[in-house]
Parts: sequence; C-alpha cells; structure tokens
Amino acid sequence: MLGTTTALGLSYLLFESQWVRRIERIVAIPGLPPDLDGLTIAHLSDMHAGFRLSLNMRATRRAFALALAARPDLIAITGDFAGGPANLQALERELETLRAPLGVFGVLGNHDHGESKVPFTIPVDLSILNEHGVRLLDGECVMLERGDARVQVCGIDDWRHGYGDLEPVRRALDRRPGTLRLLLSHYAGATLELAPGDVHLTLSGDTHGGQLCLPWPGGPVMLSDPSADFKDGLYDRGGRLIHVTRGIGTSLLPFRFLCRPEVVILTLRGA
Repeated sequence: MLGTTTALGLSYLLFESQWVRRIERIVAIPGLPPDLDGLTIAHLSDMHAGFRLSLNMRATRRAFALALAARPDLIAITGDFAGGPANLQALERELETLRAPLGVFGVLGNHDHGESKVPFTIPVDLSILNEHGVRLLDGECVMLERGDARVQVCGIDDWRHGYGDLEPVRRALDRRPGTLRLLLSHYAGATLELAPGDVHLTLSGDTHGGQLCLPWPGGPVMLSDPSADFKDGLYDRGGRLIHVTRGIGTSLLPFRFLCRPEVVILTLRGA
C-alpha cells in the first residue's frame, strides 16, 4: 500500500512538471507611448534542457506552442537554457520555431555557466543560439521601433554569479521620451542596482516559483529559494517594475508541486 501511494505521488509530481499553464498579466507602465499601448511580450525562462532525469524538453515544447498561439509582439527568454549538454540539439530545433514581429531575445543564467547546486552540471557553449533565432544579450541593448515609439531591449548575463555587467547597459540606456526600456536579467535582484526609472520593466526567472511548494503554517516550504525576496509574479520595488516567471523546467529534482510551469503573456498598458 505504501509503495503504491508513493508511486502515485511521484507520478503526480512528474505530471505537474509538464502541466504547463499560460497566464496573462497586464502591466501598467507610466508614460507608455500610445504606439506601445497593448504591446505583448511572451516571457519564457528556465528550460533546463539536458537535465537527464527530467521531462523538461516535453514541457518546453508545450510551452513554446502556448507562447506562439498568443502571437506576441516580442519574446523574452531569461536564462537557464541548459541543464547540461544533452538535448541541446532538440532545444535548438524548438528555439527555431519561435517567431515574433519585434524579435526573440535572451540572456544566460547560472546553469548555462555550470553554476549550480546540481551535481555534474557543466558549462555549455550557447553562443550558437544566435544562429537559431535567439538574439543573446550580454551587457548590451538593442533598439526596436513600433510606429513613432521605440523599444530598447537590454540584457545582462548572470549577474548573481559575477558574469553580468550592468555598467554597459547603464551607459547605453536611451532616456528620451517615447522610448520603452526593458531589461532581461536571469536574477531579478540585479535591477535593484539601477536607479528607479532607468528601466521601465525588468524580466527575470531563476526562482522556478519555488518548484516544490509544500504547504506549511507561515508560508510554503520551497525547494528553490526565491532570490532577493522574489518568487513569481509582478513586483514594484521602489518604483522598479519587475516580472519574475516560474519558468518551464526543473532542476535538482525533476518534479513540481503546487507550482505549475508557465508561459506568461504580458500586455503593456499606459498608466
């Protein structure tokens, strides 16, 4: 009986790790140019391809399909593409399916550099992702146009482990009226190093939303510790808008509990 119960429990945890949800959030941006009102961003993160014990690639395929069905204007991927060298070709094939009018942009996370609590995690060369439709950003900004307005997409490498540098981004920021400034950073806490108003919205991942969120008096016990008090959702930290997604994959353990993987569609509105 105990063995059957355990098997059923583990089966559910594995099932939830693939039970991808698509949610939609409205983000109010003060001073958003009229030409950018209604702009949609698909926020993806933490695929962890190559984590051999998991079904992360199955979840990734489902997540990408949900993202594309929403027909977003822009796709942002905030790190941890890889959990190891396995399945990278499969991930590259899936990334090639992603299309958006304003482009697909990404930054690297700690697992992409082999920085992880997971045993045997090794660095993976992901520079080739630029050849598969993802513009990787590392301390740089890209300017896009929509009507008479501009969207400046900036990105940094994994700041928490010393790979990312905010200074080039700070110098490159276009502070003219009519420019929406976005920052992609795997670690949400990096944006707290910028002044309020430097960027309008930061997109981050890393936390997995806790991944295994066990009910407990006083709050859930989580496998993945939220960084800098971020778990998942939209935050305002002293005038800094930050969106953190639970992401798609798993690490350390191939399970999720009370924390489904997700694709988030953000719709920007003027405030």
